[in-house]
Amino acid sequence: MAGLREQHKRSTRRALEDAALGLFARDGYEATSAGAIARAAGVTERTFFRYFATKDEVLTPDREQRQARLQAEVVAVAAARRTAMQVAATALVAIAPDFEAERDTMLLRRRAAVTSPVLRGRLYDVVHTWQRTLAAALVEAGFGSLEAEVTAEAAIAVWQGSITRWLGEDAGSLAGHLESAFAALTPGAGPWLRR
Repeated sequence: MAGLREQHKRSTRRALEDAALGLFARDGYEATSAGAIARAAGVTERTFFRYFATKDEVLTPDREQRQARLQAEVVAVAAARRTAMQVAATALVAIAPDFEAERDTMLLRRRAAVTSPVLRGRLYDVVHTWQRTLAAALVEAGFGSLEAEVTAEAAIAVWQGSITRWLGEDAGSLAGHLESAFAALTPGAGPWLRR
């Protein structure tokens, strides 16, 4: 019984996310209400607010779980006594496949962000949460705070650029784009980018 309930919750949440992104991309963020999202997903507005406190939360639904995975990867990779950038790069390459199945959703998210300075600001804030998460994980793994902070800034910039290239080119994998970018940034990177 609990399994069916959880499956229903996941499918409702996904329906709300898909409806919101489609409406944001088509009509614009400001013109799309929570009620419109709920109707498009076939649920009530009250149900929408059981899943999301605000309509912009729909943009980054699994962020906390994915950031926890990044932290775990950093700690696991750091045990091999690599540099902070090597650890960051290897951890980011390791989580990239989690995003690859959502390419269409990510494209919709980008199209939606173009419609609203609010959404662009929200996505900018989200990028900073990834940066802070990576820096904190590097500190936890034993790197100094300044080294961790600067490494996280550079690594997340590479991450963002790789996502942009991957979404724009419709070719290859996100992991492949990341590997190429980190190799360009750090010559000789190839051997340590995969665990």
